[in-house]
Amino acid sequence: MESQRLINLCEAIDSSVKESCNDCVTISFSGGIDSSLVAFVAKKYCDVELISVGTKNSHDLKAAETAAEMIGLKVKKVVMSPEDIIEEAGELQRSLKLEPIEVEFMLPFWIVAKNSTSPVLMCGQGADELFGGYARFRKTGSKNDLGREVSDLIERIPEREKKISEKFDLKLSCPFLSEKVVKAGEAYSQEERIGKVGKEPLRKAAVRMGLPEEIAKRKKKAAQYGSGSHKAIRKMMKYKIELQLDFESKDIANSVAIATEPENKGWVETKVEGNCINAVIKAQNIGSLRETFEDFMACVSVAEKVSEQ
Repeated sequence: MESQRLINLCEAIDSSVKESCNDCVTISFSGGIDSSLVAFVAKKYCDVELISVGTKNSHDLKAAETAAEMIGLKVKKVVMSPEDIIEEAGELQRSLKLEPIEVEFMLPFWIVAKNSTSPVLMCGQGADELFGGYARFRKTGSKNDLGREVSDLIERIPEREKKISEKFDLKLSCPFLSEKVVKAGEAYSQEERIGKVGKEPLRKAAVRMGLPEEIAKRKKKAAQYGSGSHKAIRKMMKYKIELQLDFESKDIANSVAIATEPENKGWVETKVEGNCINAVIKAQNIGSLRETFEDFMACVSVAEKVSEQ
């Protein structure tokens, strides 16, 4: 059973990547398992351009360099200063009207698209949702629904990754979100996919397909942290609001804090004390501070209603 499921997953990934390789492709490359696997497969079928983005000495630039060498490809490194990141983040926000946290983790993708010389932009989006890669999936008491995670991402792609690709006249390719890969991935239960470190079936498939085991076992590091965009943007934040939110019970306060963390991490710092949430909201300017505050309070309102049911 395990062997056949693994074979099916390997074949689905290979086929999905191959379908986008009629022309040369640019891959948004962090050196992690997701982008490394699609790059490793794509090089069998077409010319591949790898682009990695980050601040000087950032995790992703170092990881991308070592991973590219291991799979026999060269990587173009785009080194950004904090000032460059703020400028690009502003342009991205004006172009797509994204949520603050989305600006942070989509920024490397935006810069890769801007520097691409190929007609196709390929990425590893979807692997974390399909295979349970995020650390929040392994938190005690977390209620996971990977199917919902995947469907929500598929709905969001047209307003985010696809729009960015089209802005720079590129065709977007997300192999991990193809029907065949999703179907092959869902042959594994949620528990099997999330496992102890996340993406366990994908890691096994990657090794079986020939990706160096060192890359296949690399732990997840979110784009905004690996590239250094989060740290650079945080340093530029000049304004903040401090809030104390009181709830009916400690359980509700904890539930609200957990529910809002994925959407607001990096822009809003929260700490639960008894039945209260102490929150600090930061932004670069007054306008962004207001938007972040409104987004956070909207998330709190929804999370509170769900927790009370």
